[in-house]
Amino acid sequence: MKTFCIRIAYDGTNYAGWQRQSNVTTIQSVLEQAAQVVNGEPTSILGSGRTDAGVHAEAQAARFRTPRAIEAEQVPHALNSHLPDDVVVTGAVAVDQGFHPIGDASGKHYRYTLRRARFDSPFDRNFVERVADPLDPARMRAAARHLVGRHDFAPFEKSGSPRPSTIRTLRRVDVVEVGEYIRLDIEGDGFLYGMARNLAGTLLRAGRGALDPDTIPSSLAALDRSVAGPCLPARGLRLMQVFYPFDQASQGEPNA
Repeated sequence: MKTFCIRIAYDGTNYAGWQRQSNVTTIQSVLEQAAQVVNGEPTSILGSGRTDAGVHAEAQAARFRTPRAIEAEQVPHALNSHLPDDVVVTGAVAVDQGFHPIGDASGKHYRYTLRRARFDSPFDRNFVERVADPLDPARMRAAARHLVGRHDFAPFEKSGSPRPSTIRTLRRVDVVEVGEYIRLDIEGDGFLYGMARNLAGTLLRAGRGALDPDTIPSSLAALDRSVAGPCLPARGLRLMQVFYPFDQASQGEPNA
């Protein structure tokens, strides 16, 4: 039995998130259907974590096991021939049998994209959140600086998914202007359920002038839930990378 860490890019618009569910189509379910054809037997695909309905990925990571005598460079071709066009395996790396895509991950990089415009664009309406009112990127950057570091991010966790610990470390929170777009790049050692979209919503509130960035440290220390959110729509969020010790791109560049 060979074990691979595969990377998957997907447009999450038409899917009910990553996690396998009954009566709905998910990213995990279509990957497992493809893997079953490749392996000739039911095959479980274990992901690095779940993404919500409508969330996209540039390089989701998952574990794929196969009894076939197949090399890493052949894995994407084998799986992609049985996948829909909006889900693509972009790479594979041979790993130890004990590889666990969640437990072995050292961090993740999410990107939330905002677009300052009066009207939606038919070309990116499924991938960005349009904001019609003015935004102050300087205030957003000030808020971002207060979020970097090790904190208890319980105020940024959506209900319904309790974790043993809500303490996480954010390595960077960047606010990058590209024309009418604002990219929010958030990298950390782990994320709570809904945390990335709540962080993006917090930066948006700061940019709109509805949140004083300097109040964030005291609110975080007090676990004040009023500091977080709103939880922005899923379409603007993209999982850019999952980092592993064997990953040569562990300095922040997406690995295909």
